[in-house]
Amino acid sequence: MLRGSLTAALMAFSFACSGCQTQSKPAPPAEVAAEQAAEVMVTTPRQAEIPEYLEVTGRIDAERVVDIRSRITGYLTKVAFQDGQFVNAGDPLYEIDDRPSRAQLAEAAGTIERLLGEQQFLQVQVERYEKLVGKGAAAQQDFDSYKAKLVENAGALATARAQHQAATLNVEFCSIAAPISGQIGRTQLQVGNLINQDTTTLTTIMSVDPIFVYFNVDEPTFLRVMNNARGSGREKGLGVKETVIEVGLVDDTERTYPHSSRVDFLNNQVDTKTATITMRGRLENPYSADPADPIPPLFRPGMFARVRLPLSDAEERLFVPEVAIGSNQDRKIVWVVGEDDVVSAREITVGQKLGTWIAIEANDAASPISENDRIVVRGLQRCRDGKPVAPSPADEALLDLVTFVVPTPAEPTVPTATTVPTATTGPAVAKPSHDEPTPQPAAEEPDPAPAPPELIAPEPIAPEPAAPPVAPEPLPVPGSDPPP
Repeated sequence: MLRGSLTAALMAFSFACSGCQTQSKPAPPAEVAAEQAAEVMVTTPRQAEIPEYLEVTGRIDAERVVDIRSRITGYLTKVAFQDGQFVNAGDPLYEIDDRPSRAQLAEAAGTIERLLGEQQFLQVQVERYEKLVGKGAAAQQDFDSYKAKLVENAGALATARAQHQAATLNVEFCSIAAPISGQIGRTQLQVGNLINQDTTTLTTIMSVDPIFVYFNVDEPTFLRVMNNARGSGREKGLGVKETVIEVGLVDDTERTYPHSSRVDFLNNQVDTKTATITMRGRLENPYSADPADPIPPLFRPGMFARVRLPLSDAEERLFVPEVAIGSNQDRKIVWVVGEDDVVSAREITVGQKLGTWIAIEANDAASPISENDRIVVRGLQRCRDGKPVAPSPADEALLDLVTFVVPTPAEPTVPTATTVPTATTGPAVAKPSHDEPTPQPAAEEPDPAPAPPELIAPEPIAPEPAAPPVAPEPLPVPGSDPPP
């Protein structure tokens, strides 16, 4: 009984203490109960009139590439250039031992001389037997035999002259000259090596100015370019108005695209494997090979390039900093602060970039975004749709306004003169661009290109009086002076 009284007393005491605590708890202040406004930084969109671009990758390639091979078999006796040198068309490159070819040329000339002597004898015999047969003093068979031999001699003489011409060409082939102007690579063979006809690659020459940039675009983009061309009053294809692209190299980390080029080639079919079509831009690549003031070309074949291709005409677009773009699952959004400092989310479509700024367009036409709207650029995680915020202007360091540079319409690079030396040690002269007419020389003309090596000329032989079956006039014989 005593235990039950003690339990009841303890329960009464606990209820009394809990009632005292409930009565002593103070009520929360009004400013704590109210919802705190999130602090955010805001800015207004920037407006710019630019076209829409497509950024793709491309490769630089030379206009002309020539592999230098020998057209005759022989031993290399001279290399007339330095590796990596700029050369003009016609500059000497290699010399091959020409003694075997000159010996064949002399042999062919001797054959012609022997056949011409036989021709003279046969002509005399034909004339003699023609008279004797008329008098009945010789057989008709002998006359016919000499006439046939004269015709056979004419054929043999034509063959000998063809062999003489081939031997002359072989002597010329012993000297290899540059077929185009450009920069030459390193030589693959040195003096003393045997060169096989038409198989041994000695070196490679690539043209320098102008140079091309090749890039591929997908089929939908290609159709946009063509539709834009037709919508701009141009004819089908590239049309009369040039399509100008902007080009940057690997060092263009800021995507400024400092070089411009005009599209001069569009492939005639779409690649069915990749669903892309190849386009090409023409770049001016001036250089100077003057030893006193050398200027190397900027573009080299094989270089990586970034290409920016315009897809539409210029129009007004709104740009916001890239840090203002948020994501809601697979959708892009920006947070817009209203006049009552209440934030709301707007779904957008992103477009062209200018540095760290990016073009946006509201998906809902009923709620467009204007250049006077306040866009949240910091504190996006604290924003809730329909909740109040405490906005403050963002500082310039956060906005990165330096990168917001509106590009000017690209124009093709103005062609400039390229200077290359006329010889290995000669002075530099101006080499006009392919787009400019060749200037006429003034009072002083540049030094002529080195003449080809002097060939052995056959000695002239006076032919006998012409007869109907006689072949053309004989070639000269080597080792004597030309006729007066």
